[in-house]
Amino acid sequence: MNPQPHRPTEPRSRIIFRHTEATFRATGLTMQAFASRVADEYQARVAAPDRIVEFHKGTTVDSIVKAEKANLQIVTRFLRGQVKLPADLEESWVAALPAQQRLDCERELAQRYGFLGAKAPASQRAARALCTARATIEFGQMLQAIAEVMADDQVTAEDLPQLLSAQKEYGDLTAELATFAASLSHAIQSVTQQSAADPAQAGNVRAIR
Repeated sequence: MNPQPHRPTEPRSRIIFRHTEATFRATGLTMQAFASRVADEYQARVAAPDRIVEFHKGTTVDSIVKAEKANLQIVTRFLRGQVKLPADLEESWVAALPAQQRLDCERELAQRYGFLGAKAPASQRAARALCTARATIEFGQMLQAIAEVMADDQVTAEDLPQLLSAQKEYGDLTAELATFAASLSHAIQSVTQQSAADPAQAGNVRAIR
């Protein structure tokens, strides 16, 4: 039995390159600086025997300059499609993006598999507070996107960019809320375990209603 044909989708590498190009337009990050970040990430993440991309690394001023130029050429070839982006380089490439652009790219890649793109929650109190702040920001951005669509009380073909923006913001909000929910579950589990280990503290734990 032959599998049902699928509609062609955008390759993962093209998604990554699209976010990379958007980063260059939206930030002051240069190709040279980005290439150096990709090289550093790759060399830090992948052991030497497992590397299939040979980034350069200098030890003197002259050799460092030459290495940076060589690494720029390598990254440029990938970005222009002259060389296919290997799977081993994907994580390092995405990690080299600035925080917000990296998060957007990671979410879109996760959504290709049907996942929400929610990040695993950190247990530290400051991280949980940051998670709450992010959810609040995403909620505000979603409301703004919806308000732009409904500004004239009608939806037409001209509203398509705003509709797509609202859809993206809704996905981002859903992901942040999933992370926030997981953070709450982690906190509840932690407090419950502490109470079980120290019965004297059990009276200080209030039931959640």
